[in-house]
Parts: sequence; C-alpha cells; structure tokens
Amino acid sequence: ITTAEHTISMLLAIARDIPQANESTHLGLWEKSRFVGVEVSAKTLGIVRCGNIGSLVSDRAQGLKMKVIGYDPFLSVERAISLGIEKVDLDELLSRADFITLHTPLTDITRNILNSDSFKKVKKGVRIINCARGGLIDEVELKKAIDSGKVAGAALDVFSVEPAKKNILFGHKSVIATPHLGASTVEAQEKVA
Repeated sequence: ITTAEHTISMLLAIARDIPQANESTHLGLWEKSRFVGVEVSAKTLGIVRCGNIGSLVSDRAQGLKMKVIGYDPFLSVERAISLGIEKVDLDELLSRADFITLHTPLTDITRNILNSDSFKKVKKGVRIINCARGGLIDEVELKKAIDSGKVAGAALDVFSVEPAKKNILFGHKSVIATPHLGASTVEAQEKVA
C-alpha cells in the first residue's frame, strides 16, 4: 500500500509540477503562469507489471477516473478484467499511455525496459514514474527524451546506483526525485518489524 500511495503521489506531483511550484513560491517568485499542469482524469495510465503493487496503483488510479492499461506477461485476461485493467502488449502501452508507471522486479529481461527504442514509441508528452527498482530505465536515454520534449517529465524514487549522490537526472527541471521512499511510512515500518 505504501509504495502504491507513493506512486500516486508522484503521479500527481509530476502532473502538476508541485515540487517545482513549491520551490518557486518559497523563493517569492509567484510564477503562476509558469506551472500549467495536466489533469489526470480521463488520461491513460500504463502499468508495467500488474502484480500486488501494480494492482493497488490501478485501483487508486481508477478512483481518479483514469483509464488503466497494463503490460504483464503473467496477468491472465480474467484477472485483468477483474482489476479493471485492459491488458495490452508493451508497444501498445508505450504508444497509448499518458503516464507510465513501472512495478516490475529488476531482471535481465526488465533491465532498461525503458530505453532509446522505447522512448521512440511513447506518446509525445508522456510522464514516467518509477517507484519499483533502479535499472529499469536507461537514465541517459530518459534525459535525452525529456530534453527533446518527447517525454514531459519523470518522477523517480529509485535509481540505477543507490544511494544516489549524483545522477544525470538530478537538477533537471522536469524531474522529481525522492530517495527510495516507497516503503517509508510509519505503517510500513511497523509491518516490516
């Protein structure tokens, strides 16, 4: 639940540029016209892997009136229907999603699942969220995709090297970064204990 809630928080933050607007406002700049975000209602959320956390994210996204599509080779059509997820292949997810969130373990198959080829297939203006594992996204290629305007922004809780003291994405105006907070709530720590 904690990671799913963090994912939704990151999704809303990247949709509305909340951290950037917060920083600007604290500086006394009052740049109201600079921070024009997007609504999430009626947008398509693409979930890569619809297991425990992915299905919780789907449930919460549907509560925000988002359309949810999912890529998961282990997800049955019946289970997808019961979760309210339209099951698609990865290429379709990339081309249709307004937001993409990753919820897959890091394996040889999923390493850099979002890479230069993937970013060529995404819808222009897509926003990427990763609260799963570092290494799922080629960070150099993500920066290129953001700089080119193909990707509108990213909200990342995990990085290829952690603890992340330096990263090619740090300081980018279109990137929100948190220090692997997916399980950092009082409730989650009590459950772990």
